[in-house]
Amino acid sequence: MIGQVVLITGGTSGIGLAAAELFVAQGAAVMLAGRSAEKGEEVVARLAAAGAAAAFARVDVRDEDAVRNLVAETVSEFGRLDVLVNSAGTINRILLTDLDQPDWDIVMDTNLRGVYLLCKHVLPILFEQRSGAVVNVASYLGAYGARETSPAYNASKAGVVSLTRSLALQAGPYGVRVNAVCPGFVLTPLNENIVLKAPDPAAKEREMAQPYPLGRLGRAGDIAPAILFLASPEAGWITGTTLVVDGGLTTR
Repeated sequence: MIGQVVLITGGTSGIGLAAAELFVAQGAAVMLAGRSAEKGEEVVARLAAAGAAAAFARVDVRDEDAVRNLVAETVSEFGRLDVLVNSAGTINRILLTDLDQPDWDIVMDTNLRGVYLLCKHVLPILFEQRSGAVVNVASYLGAYGARETSPAYNASKAGVVSLTRSLALQAGPYGVRVNAVCPGFVLTPLNENIVLKAPDPAAKEREMAQPYPLGRLGRAGDIAPAILFLASPEAGWITGTTLVVDGGLTTR
């Protein structure tokens, strides 16, 4: 990945941050997009201190003007753009019959509209250079499973999986690949409170890990290598695929 420029939304925590750390270790430059300037500046300072080329932009992925500016800023900062990783996401755990429209909208707008907007503004750049890759972070719940307590999240991630396939068809003739990674339950800031707020967090984690053949819940570092692979030349004949990284959960 030496010389490649990678734009990562949700890049200051969780899976996005783990991916950023892996990309820079492979010689890429990274533009991290997120909503917390404090966190973004902290991450960039840490990466830069280790010799990485990194920058941060405070962005709400639901805002098209902000996304347009983010893409332009990335190209201005680094001179090119090669890989897009859509990792920004949110979740609420509310039954559909109790779910107010604003709660539905914030999940759909962040998880699906955000991917649409980033792809809309990045793909023309990749098409023009006739190379590049997009990796969308979806979820096993969007590909194979469902949970009654997170209907908006499930639907948004199913949309990401379907959008990935559609974009792969459009992008293929330009030499651009579009794939999705579908994690199982990963202990990131998005999910970890389920465990941390339990009376006995260690027991709660063991309980939640029981359905997983590998016997544990995921970590962000389990997902980042899959993202790197799909973005790399080693995946040069892979597009439109959904790579499930879930500790074997969906084998049951």
